[in-house]
Amino acid sequence: MNLSNLKKQVPAKLYNRGLDYFEQDFVEQLTEDAPNRWHARVAGTRDYDVSVNLTKDGTIVGSYCTCPFESDSLCKHEVAVCLAIRKYKEENGSTTAVDVHTQLKALKKAELLEILEDLAEKQPAVQLYLTEKFTNPDGMDENKARRIIRKAVSRASRKGFIDWDRTEDALEGVWEVQEFVNGLNLQHDAERIVRLSLMIVKECTEILEIADSSSGDISLAIYESLEKIDVTLAEWPGKLDESAVGQMLDLLYPHILFGLERDMTDAADYLMESVLQWNKNDDFADVFYGFIEKVIGSKEMQDKTYAYAEERFRVMQLSVLLQQRDLKAVEAFYAEHYSYPAIRKVQVQQALEADEYEKVIRLCEESERLDAGLPGLVHDWKELRFAAYEGTGNTEEIIGLSFEFALKGEEEYYVKLRGLVDAEQWPKVLEQLLAEMKNSPRALPLYLRILIDEKRLEELLDYCRSNVSAIEHLYPHLLADYPHEVNEIYTAYIYRQIERASNRKAYWTACQIIKNFKGALGAEAAAGLIEELKFMYPKRTALLDELEKIE
Repeated sequence: MNLSNLKKQVPAKLYNRGLDYFEQDFVEQLTEDAPNRWHARVAGTRDYDVSVNLTKDGTIVGSYCTCPFESDSLCKHEVAVCLAIRKYKEENGSTTAVDVHTQLKALKKAELLEILEDLAEKQPAVQLYLTEKFTNPDGMDENKARRIIRKAVSRASRKGFIDWDRTEDALEGVWEVQEFVNGLNLQHDAERIVRLSLMIVKECTEILEIADSSSGDISLAIYESLEKIDVTLAEWPGKLDESAVGQMLDLLYPHILFGLERDMTDAADYLMESVLQWNKNDDFADVFYGFIEKVIGSKEMQDKTYAYAEERFRVMQLSVLLQQRDLKAVEAFYAEHYSYPAIRKVQVQQALEADEYEKVIRLCEESERLDAGLPGLVHDWKELRFAAYEGTGNTEEIIGLSFEFALKGEEEYYVKLRGLVDAEQWPKVLEQLLAEMKNSPRALPLYLRILIDEKRLEELLDYCRSNVSAIEHLYPHLLADYPHEVNEIYTAYIYRQIERASNRKAYWTACQIIKNFKGALGAEAAAGLIEELKFMYPKRTALLDELEKIE
């Protein structure tokens, strides 16, 4: 078989698939390691290494691929590499491909310097590269860092996409820049740290858009850089005056808008919260308030389908007002932005801290009506109202809400309920509670816990009869009083598992339950059950085999 007649020698299906791989540029790192000994990597379901040995006239005398294909023919990956070799030979004649990296590593220092000087003299691009490098001898600027990151991304991407197993390769440049940033001195390079970290966040966000990020490494790199910015701003070495604040806000503004526009991380929120640290002494409240208003008014914010993003920034704006302790301005803000639940929560918390319990109750009841279609929020308002009732000592309302929360399976409120209800009234309240909890999936764990604590074993047994799988973890509470019933329910559970089983794995699972049955009811009961199963299912050889393995 020769490179020139592949199409005639290889089965059409394999040739066409190999041709498709070749035309899609799936052949990578094609090198001639030695005369007529070629090697390449081919992208497929995964990456495969291919070796091809040729004679001088292009006859294929040997080939190997790491894919699982087994045949006397070339596989599709070998076909793709052979086509790539043929194209290379057509474009370069008989010139042998050279492994440049290997050759350079073998040279002595003087030889390398001679080659470098020759390149600098004859190649303007090399001269420009070296000039730039020596102009910035103390490390890297944003442009250089960006090139390093993008070069790694370009190497790792395939047809504009980065597969999950290439994420680490794509992030090599990011990690190199982060390592450089971590080596900078915060006292002397604070602004540089922020600028480079912002650039990393932006580049990584763009990487997220073209990558399978299931490993989480890209997001981790983003949050490490955001944390670096946060720490740097917290420990800022320079004087914080209005000019410095203005410059930092100008620097952050496009990055906050970028984060809002792409909406892939909460980087916009993180950056805003980080820079708000600079308002510790309330020296720049008006500047920050106006800056947040500018962000909220931006096209990127107003293009949002939902108001959640604006709500978060309104809360930040409110925090600036609260720092100023201008109660009139705060109340006006509450009134203007009352539609946001998060704003109302701050208002309620503020009233709670001031022991204004009646105000809390009124605000919560209003919010329950406003957010009636959002069960989670309604629950939050009721919890805050509960705290206000505790403050006023309104036992009747506390009992009512405790009962309601206990029905949802919240144990802490059940404990409070039991402690507040009179001993004489408790049996009646408990009966009502259990009757309503019995059919509530959310309350099931608490329901069973109450049955156990209250020694209501007949009800616990009834539950197990209706839900036989529960016997595995509830039998310890029933065995002493109901040994026969536990045996009966446990056996029914095991029979149900075996009746549904149709393969060895399912039989193995059922036999693990029998082992637990043996631990609960003893070896004799287990032996009897096993013999019964053998009699009932004599033709299920896999089951019989697994039963024999039970010790």
